[in-house]
Amino acid sequence: MGRQIRSSLRRQRGMSYWGWLGIVAIFGFILTCASKMGPAYIDAYYVDEGLRDLSENPGLRDMSRGEIKKELDRFFLINNVRGEPTESVRILRGADSMLVSVDYELRQPLFYNVDVVMKFNKQLNTARADLCCEPTVDLEQFRKRD
Repeated sequence: MGRQIRSSLRRQRGMSYWGWLGIVAIFGFILTCASKMGPAYIDAYYVDEGLRDLSENPGLRDMSRGEIKKELDRFFLINNVRGEPTESVRILRGADSMLVSVDYELRQPLFYNVDVVMKFNKQLNTARADLCCEPTVDLEQFRKRD
């Protein structure tokens, strides 16, 4: 009976050094990914909110491209959105609608020579304002003309 208890206690010792090291390494990797990629997703959230705010503007169709860009820039400044999202705003006017697009790609170094590429494509189509911020138009056809 004593031998059985000692054997049982040996199996219940807990995690080894290598087990704890593995858990700490996994937690560290997740924390590194979150700290490197998190700000890009926060900026994308504010881009989305800026387009939604713009879609609620009753005079949107009468605004010039410069006024729309200025309105978005002001929203981005208030919410501390900088860099690629602010530079990639495109406004396309059609006969009966307008498209405001913020389509960009970010490359963030993760560690050593490993980079993470994140793509964001947010669109506001005034003809389908209820679908705000989901890409509704393929902009590849317009990029070839630019």
